Amino acid sequence: MDIFPKCPQCEEGRLLPFSRGEDIFELWKCSHCSYTVYKK
Repeated sequence: MDIFPKCPQCEEGRLLPFSRGEDIFELWKCSHCSYTVYKK
């Protein structure tokens, strides 16, 4: 069972959380294609 969501762009990688400040889940990057999601 994978705890991280699948990448919506490449469908191969997983979105992994990266922190740029206090919010741990502010930035998500794909482990395969470098697709990035920013939380608003």
